[in-house]
Amino acid sequence: MTKIIFIIAGLLFAGTTASAAYGPAGCGLGANLMEGKSGLMYNVFAATTNGTSGNQTFGMTSGTLGCDGEASVANSVTFIENNKFALSNDVSKGEGATLDAYLALINAPSANKLVLKANFAKIFAPENSAEQIQVMITELI
Repeated sequence: MTKIIFIIAGLLFAGTTASAAYGPAGCGLGANLMEGKSGLMYNVFAATTNGTSGNQTFGMTSGTLGCDGEASVANSVTFIENNKFALSNDVSKGEGATLDAYLALINAPSANKLVLKANFAKIFAPENSAEQIQVMITELI
């Protein structure tokens, strides 16, 4: 409940922080609907639309909805950069919304959560950049 309150408060006081129509929300229906718009509110709407309609995975596998292989890698690195703390917490527990979103973004099955948890220290070593984390994860799954 507290998270919802913070999200709503953030939306009310948000400026225009995203440079792309969907920014870290990635490709999908939400990104297409928000094309040409910028700001946190539009980014959240794009991510919510992508997540609730389950179209992002379809877009990545079919190459539609603005998704392609190279963009997916760039989006996953951006996702890691923007959510590194939350993602590392979820990986350390082997569960969580941020981990679920990341696995959906890279089109990986949920069964990989335990593999990532077992390799947490190696993946999230302090010296690892978002790109290095992405490479390690893709090599493991």
